[in-house]
Amino acid sequence: MTFLSTKRSKSREGGQTVILISLLFTIVTTTVVYGMVNPVLKQFSIGQDLQTSKQSYFAAESGSEDVYYRIRNNQTTNFPELLTLDGSTASSTLTVTGSNEKQILSTAYNNNIFRTVDKDITVTDGFAFNFAVQVGLGGLFLNGEGALIRGNVYSNGPVSGQSTNMIYGDVVSAGSSGSITNVHATSSAYAHSISNSVVDRDAYYTSISGTTVNGTLYPSSTDQLPVDMPIADSLLDQWESDALANGLTSCSGATKYIGSSVTWNAQKINCNVEISGNNTIITLKGSVWINGNLTIKNGPKFKVDDSVGNKSVAILAHSASSPTTKGRILLENSPLFYGSETNGVANPDSYVMLVSRNTGAESGSGAIAIIAGSNTAGNLLLYAPHGEIRLYNNVVLREVTGYKLSLFNNTEVLYNIGLAQPLFTAGPGGQWKIKRWRESREH
Repeated sequence: MTFLSTKRSKSREGGQTVILISLLFTIVTTTVVYGMVNPVLKQFSIGQDLQTSKQSYFAAESGSEDVYYRIRNNQTTNFPELLTLDGSTASSTLTVTGSNEKQILSTAYNNNIFRTVDKDITVTDGFAFNFAVQVGLGGLFLNGEGALIRGNVYSNGPVSGQSTNMIYGDVVSAGSSGSITNVHATSSAYAHSISNSVVDRDAYYTSISGTTVNGTLYPSSTDQLPVDMPIADSLLDQWESDALANGLTSCSGATKYIGSSVTWNAQKINCNVEISGNNTIITLKGSVWINGNLTIKNGPKFKVDDSVGNKSVAILAHSASSPTTKGRILLENSPLFYGSETNGVANPDSYVMLVSRNTGAESGSGAIAIIAGSNTAGNLLLYAPHGEIRLYNNVVLREVTGYKLSLFNNTEVLYNIGLAQPLFTAGPGGQWKIKRWRESREH
């Protein structure tokens, strides 16, 4: 009895051992298989999330574009605007963020993955200052070691310097006669011919000589096309009409002298104007048309009135009866220019723009449209679409556009990245454009 009982016990133990080994084998096998499969499943899940995230992003972008299109074309909008695209739903809202500025915020979601696109839009006058310097067929000439430009240059004529002159950006000299000579461009250069220059990035040309190019050479490149001046003459005409419609200021003589502070509303001044004095402040509320020449000297200050908001004001010098000899502007001896403020903080898109409609350079009469020197500085734009602009001796400007431009001595054009699409007090000002775009956040 004892012998048989012992044999059955050992048999049961053997069976339990087999079961235990099988169980362990199953656990090990499952663990191994799971360890092999889990990364694949995890990668598959990540891939799905990435695809879903992309779908949400495209839906958010499409939603914001749809709202922008409707606003730009004066179509009906109801917020929040909903748009469904490929399984993702975008909800877009519109918020007024300032005078003539709005924000389009579009958030799309798919399977709890969110993407948001933010578009800031603004009303503009339908033109843009896309370059630090833009010149016509008269070309750009940098004279003296201290003459430099911080920003891109686009010229319909030649670009010429003295080998040490720096242009911090791209340089374009358009057309079959376009040439770049004796300049150092920190970005790329585009011209029919490039000579005796330094180009830190790429060079696009038909002929090249004596030039160091640190990027890629592109010989036999197509010449860049000439571009029009950013502000059409018809818009300048309208600015003048708006000024005249608001009032005509007569003069007792050929020149009106101003030596004390004054506020200018939109108006036409029917003579030459000379402004001088360190204590003289000209506060600008609207565009002013001067039917003659404008002289600014001995430290006066110009400021856009705070009531104007985040807009700019133009002063135009133009004599329709003598366009080749009059309509000239002279600045010397430290005049300063300021935009408007809101609660003591400078508005980033507010400038004073001086416009000369003198046609001396274009017609070959030799008259200089604008001369600015001796510490002229501030939020100042210069515009002479048919004339020559000359800058010399410690001048710092935000943007310069003219038929021809010459820089002498320590002169700097410092382009403001937010300048591209300003809004002025005169003119139509009815076009919505995208000011900036970004992805706001991702969940």
